[in-house]
Amino acid sequence: MITVGEVLKKQRELLERTLKEASLDTKIQLRFLKYLEDNNFEKFDSDIYAQGFLKIYASYLNLNTERILAIYRRSVPFKTKSSESLRETPRVKNRFPSITPKLLAVFITTIFLVSTLAYIGYQIYQFQSPPKISISSPDNDSSVENEIIDVRGLTDPNTTLFVNDLPIETTADGDFHTEISLNPGINLITITAKKNNNTQESVEIIKITYNAPQEAEEEEQEEKIDKLNILKLSIINSSVWVQLNIDNTNKLSQIVQVGEEYEYEVKENFTFTTGKLGSTQIFFNDTEVNIPLNSSHVGFLSCDIVEKDQLDCE
Repeated sequence: MITVGEVLKKQRELLERTLKEASLDTKIQLRFLKYLEDNNFEKFDSDIYAQGFLKIYASYLNLNTERILAIYRRSVPFKTKSSESLRETPRVKNRFPSITPKLLAVFITTIFLVSTLAYIGYQIYQFQSPPKISISSPDNDSSVENEIIDVRGLTDPNTTLFVNDLPIETTADGDFHTEISLNPGINLITITAKKNNNTQESVEIIKITYNAPQEAEEEEQEEKIDKLNILKLSIINSSVWVQLNIDNTNKLSQIVQVGEEYEYEVKENFTFTTGKLGSTQIFFNDTEVNIPLNSSHVGFLSCDIVEKDQLDCE
């Protein structure tokens, strides 16, 4: 007599489908399909499960489900197993895995690894990025009437900070504070932050206008009028190397660009050297001073102040 398993297997082969394909299409585990085709119905925990899978499989193979069940009932005297059976209960494969301790441990480990990698990535980004500078006061492009102002702000921790090229201490959190003395008119305050051995740098520039009181301006003008013995240096035509010593103190020793001007007060004496006479002009109290050539064909001037507004030069 033909069996249910033979009918199922023959029909599947006629449809040219593998057990694996049938398992994927019906969502029935592969081993249960093998039980059906091999007539191993005793592998199922109950007759209900066996008949349920037979209906699904027969319908999938385009067979008459009632005829298949009738053949099954005639050929298989199934015995229901005890509820205490330790056999695995056959069921349709769930799309979503159940939460087991192992799965939970894998999930927690994955979250930990992702968080660790994100933290390391953030630290690398912080290390490679320039330090941040946030200025709380004064406001950029503002006007003040006080000569001394507070410069306050925040930068990254472990950052070296400079205000107008002067080093400023910062707290462990990056807070900084210093006082700046302003000149009448427009002042530019440069804040520079450096880190990682000065390889990363950020610069902020604040423009402040100091509106000096009228009395102070008048006093400054009077002070300028009272000042004597003013030495002015102008560079024309081309850049030139110069050296200027005033009252035995070096003021300049460098290449000076065209158009630059310098002004100093002289009390006792000054010496001046220039590489190009045609590019250099010296004025003492607004009177131009002749610069002679020395034995090395370099412009050289050495002068002492003998009386008010009078020079004795070599």
